[in-house]
Amino acid sequence: MLKKEYKYWLRLKSINGLGAKKLKKLLKYFSSAEEIFRAGKYKLSELQFLTPKLTRKLCSKVETEFVRNQLKLIDKYNVCLLNMTDEEYPDLLKFIYSPPIILYVQGEIKPQDNSAFAIVGTRKATTYGKANAKKISYELARSGFTIISGLAYGIDAAAHKGALDAGCRTIAVFGTGLDTIYPAANRGLAKKILNSGALISEFPLKSKIEKWNFPTRNRIISGMSKGVLVVEGKKTSGSLITAKDGLRQNRDIFALPGDVDKPQSVGPNFLIKLGAKIVTNAADILEDYKIKLTNESGSAKKDERPSVKMTKDEQEVYRILKDNDRRLSLDKMVKQSEYSVSRLSSMLLTMEIKGIVEREAQNMYRLI
Repeated sequence: MLKKEYKYWLRLKSINGLGAKKLKKLLKYFSSAEEIFRAGKYKLSELQFLTPKLTRKLCSKVETEFVRNQLKLIDKYNVCLLNMTDEEYPDLLKFIYSPPIILYVQGEIKPQDNSAFAIVGTRKATTYGKANAKKISYELARSGFTIISGLAYGIDAAAHKGALDAGCRTIAVFGTGLDTIYPAANRGLAKKILNSGALISEFPLKSKIEKWNFPTRNRIISGMSKGVLVVEGKKTSGSLITAKDGLRQNRDIFALPGDVDKPQSVGPNFLIKLGAKIVTNAADILEDYKIKLTNESGSAKKDERPSVKMTKDEQEVYRILKDNDRRLSLDKMVKQSEYSVSRLSSMLLTMEIKGIVEREAQNMYRLI
């Protein structure tokens, strides 16, 4: 997002009653946040999903104190904003229920982060839990996943450290503004994450620390990820909330089984009863994504090119998908190729029949 657009997106975020659902509808009529505010009362009043109150707010020419303060703080803390229409906005997150209108980001979100995996768990972790979270994170990261977690004590910190030890990417999702490292003891960890990943939040800078913000942010952790691994936690813990969010978002849910006499094991053991896949090592997760566990000297080994014959055009589509972390939307493939929508759709259907690609929701395609 260009900096000049920040103020318009911040104004949208500050309007009570204008959620992601209504904003998506607005963006079907107007090409940008700026255009929404320039539309005028007549055009906006024609949109039946807008209340008169929302229309008045969208017609206002006043730049609020909130917007002015946030623009100053964004410069001060070297933060950038991503909105739902930006290329860098995480693909999977766009399609969850109530995606964040904007994300505050320190660091950089990269295309490879569309292949992300969440590891979450209790703050009061056992040695067993932290060791397994770190080891599994290390192996998943070396096998191509960006590790997502919440920077909390215990399992979250262990998950981030595993990815960092592997020299790979990890992203921390805050339940506070990015100016507030919480817990403060993880300030050093946050700095390391920033050097090889990103810190993100939907909460404005200088937000108060509110306990209900942390369950709210959990939908982002699962929403950015292909799957969620729960490593220890009570039945009512935040990690179980993340798992429930993941279920609503149609994510894969995994759980590390634990000692039945330990309170930290109640949550994951409960998820296993409900059908979560039992995980004892990273390979248990990777096999679901047809990824082979990397060795120490090499990078991730994904299944080789399929043995079925492909035309020259199909090979080009295969290359585009492979260069984009094996998953891409139809619209983005059109932009990266010389094919029309109809031609590309026809080729993808043939490749789907051949067992080379799989079609997902929202016109997304991935290599099998």
